[in-house]
Amino acid sequence: MSTPPAGEASHQTKGLVRLTMACNERCPFCNVPVEDYARPTPPPGEAEAAVDALLAGGARTVTLSGGEPTLLRRRLIALVARARAGGAAFVELQTNAILVDRHYAAELAAAGLGSAFVSLLSDDAALHDQLAGLPGAFPRCLAGIDALLDAGVRVTLNPVIARATQARLGAYVDFVAARLPRVRLLSLSAVQPHGRARAHLDALLPDYATLGPAVVQARARAAAHGIELVNPYCGLPLCVGWHDDPARCVEAAEGAAGGWKETVGLDNRGDKVHGPACADCAHRTRCRGAWAAYWEHRGGAGLAAPARRTSPWRGRGGGDPAAQEVCRVGALDTAAQVPVASPAGPPTRWLWAPGLGPDAVPALLRSGWTDLAVELDAPPDAAASPLLVALRRFARANALREPMARQRAEVAFPVGPGAARAAEVLRAVGVDAVWVGGVRVR
Repeated sequence: MSTPPAGEASHQTKGLVRLTMACNERCPFCNVPVEDYARPTPPPGEAEAAVDALLAGGARTVTLSGGEPTLLRRRLIALVARARAGGAAFVELQTNAILVDRHYAAELAAAGLGSAFVSLLSDDAALHDQLAGLPGAFPRCLAGIDALLDAGVRVTLNPVIARATQARLGAYVDFVAARLPRVRLLSLSAVQPHGRARAHLDALLPDYATLGPAVVQARARAAAHGIELVNPYCGLPLCVGWHDDPARCVEAAEGAAGGWKETVGLDNRGDKVHGPACADCAHRTRCRGAWAAYWEHRGGAGLAAPARRTSPWRGRGGGDPAAQEVCRVGALDTAAQVPVASPAGPPTRWLWAPGLGPDAVPALLRSGWTDLAVELDAPPDAAASPLLVALRRFARANALREPMARQRAEVAFPVGPGAARAAEVLRAVGVDAVWVGGVRVR
């Protein structure tokens, strides 16, 4: 894997400041449309205070966005300079670029702008203009990109994949390689079922069954051209063309680093969910699922687990080694008996034990194992069992976690007196699956 450019080392979402919600385009898919804001442009000083607060909180990267921030030329240039003077090592601009000429680009570069995130929506001029809601936007966007590059500002392109462009991803990559050879990074975001798009989901929302193969093709063409593709937070579930390259996926990088992060300036809480196709996906810990409206509107079409987590006793510890690993221990009664999982491991990491004691639960929750497998030699006592106490504590703690970071537990035991009642109680305390005599009963 090539070394990512400065400022994009892990493709993490960054703190974001919106200078204005006004825009000179009318994208039909806009998820932050100006009409949703009673006060589209905050008064002078508000955006500056937001940048200062980010930097005071320790941020060293700042993204300036809108709406379209280039509408406020003087304030934008001053804000870039303020961020750099305040300690930001990297300042990025999100823009449609149609107002940027060589003089504007030179002023932004002189103020300290390092990167521009430009919404070039298609390689086809008519489709670009249709999605931008502005006739003639395509050549102006290209001219703006050229001006930024000439001024020494690195450009990342954001096509915002829609239903009309989902099959053109390979052609888009080829176009960038030929027309914009200085651009080396593409962020494959997709139309979100929010904002203006809500009223036109059939026409705008991509079909993931079609988009998955298109992403795979685009990644292959990008590799041939020496272009890097990344899957941003507003991009796609891992199973839509990305599961074999998690290092280039924001959610997967965040999951590997301990879980999803709320991002300053973005309302990204609770907008993605796991659905039926995610239930036994081995990549669950690296993916927040799909937009809630995708499950509702499309029923999850095109979403399927690329690898399934396999309970250790099925095949005695087998499963896809690239997707899961299993660590078997002789006892799990105390904190000292809980090993620590390697953060470099696969997305599903099982800890397999013959029991679980209440004293081991706090260490287990910090251990980095994603799944717990408890295999007993007899049905547990459904009335009074240290195991039930431990599992209750385990379940209560996990209920407070974001789904990507939630540990799951399965319990297996042979058929015997009290087995049916034990299975009922285990499920009631929050165990994800119960196996009796080798058969999953709940």
